[in-house]
Amino acid sequence: MTLTANEPSGTVRGELVQVCIDGVMSVYQSRMRNMLNEEGIEKPDPEPDEWYPLADFLHVLTTVERNTGESALAKIGESTPRFLDWTATIDSPHEGLSHLPEMYDAEHRQAAGEYTYEKVDESRAMVTSTTPYPAQWEKGFLEGTAQHFGAEYAHANVDDDGTETTFDVRW
Repeated sequence: MTLTANEPSGTVRGELVQVCIDGVMSVYQSRMRNMLNEEGIEKPDPEPDEWYPLADFLHVLTTVERNTGESALAKIGESTPRFLDWTATIDSPHEGLSHLPEMYDAEHRQAAGEYTYEKVDESRAMVTSTTPYPAQWEKGFLEGTAQHFGAEYAHANVDDDGTETTFDVRW
């Protein structure tokens, strides 16, 4: 989803913002640090339990997509699940994807949007998002979630109609 004049309100937990630095190759970390600084998320690095304006974080993701491409944005999304505090009992891609609504609520305050999950078969799920995140970041995030919980490889096809984005996730 592309940011508009009606930028999203709400905040995002620093743990999620920090992935922009921890989730990229070391050669890109200072570049990411500079992008965060430009959006007002200044040094020191984001603190995991602090809250930052969601619009600022989304501007960073939009800048990544514009300057380095969709695949770089998807890679940051793919790295994200390994840095989050998931429920310890999750032990499969389906369980991880089914916990996305709770994870979104835990990582955001007063932020619009949500995830819905539907199991299609043993190695496929449909996830619908109305969050303000860019589709390519979410694509990577969903693939990374499936892999974090046991999938050897995951792929998500994206159908973005503007108001909601549907992901066909297979592993």
